[in-house]
Amino acid sequence: MDDRKGFYYCFGCHAKGNAFKFVQETENVGFMEAVEVLAAEAGMQMPSRDPRAAARADRRSELAKVMELAVQHYRLQLKTNAGAEARAYLEKRRLRDTTVEAFELGFAAQDRTGLFGALRTKGVPPQDIIDAGLAIQPDDGGAPYDRFRGRIMFPIRDPRRRAIAFGGRAMDPNARAKYLNSNETLLFDKGRALYNFGPAREAAGKTGALLVVEGYMDVIALAQAGFAHAVAPLGTAITEDQQSLLWQAAAEPGHALLARLAICWPKPRQL
Repeated sequence: MDDRKGFYYCFGCHAKGNAFKFVQETENVGFMEAVEVLAAEAGMQMPSRDPRAAARADRRSELAKVMELAVQHYRLQLKTNAGAEARAYLEKRRLRDTTVEAFELGFAAQDRTGLFGALRTKGVPPQDIIDAGLAIQPDDGGAPYDRFRGRIMFPIRDPRRRAIAFGGRAMDPNARAKYLNSNETLLFDKGRALYNFGPAREAAGKTGALLVVEGYMDVIALAQAGFAHAVAPLGTAITEDQQSLLWQAAAEPGHALLARLAICWPKPRQL
């Protein structure tokens, strides 16, 4: 990014554009939201917005607040008696308490409406909980129920550090899905997001590299070992949009093998 000229250019994939396009692509937002981000960073007041764009941006902000409440709830649950098995699992995986805190790990109790009820007591409307992907509304019109139950919870944040989704690891070895991600919402598009991208992008500024690994635990284990520049896709193969994020954060692509490492940006020197 050339701050003086106001444009960026990637010598790898040849992506280019102005500051607005850069924010749109790296933060998965529309043009008007990109303008808002840059205006806020520059301390400038925004002019009147298009009503539809304003409504969409406001709705995203509302849902992001609900997601933050969910992050807090799950983190507290991990410290309760209900979270004892989850804590034991994390200890078995040799995660330090500081690492658990840094990644804001939590626990969804085996309770059909645990989170839903907790958010309702805080005044969160039922539809907001559903629209954030935290609860499911049955097709028959029955009462909503929690999407995640009996799982270790991994908050997924966008480049602006807003909580946009969750990944959940089942404690029950017989669960139908070992890992479960949030459904796609106004906040979350799994093909356009990477786990730990914000912190990894900052670390990549120092290392000049990004490590792309298989899953959440791989990212966390590497971070605890001192490799803060690791990211992971969200249950899918790497998409073009995710590749674009990678190119914007690190300068040169390549391949390497490191534990369960899938891709290393850039290629290491041959020994």
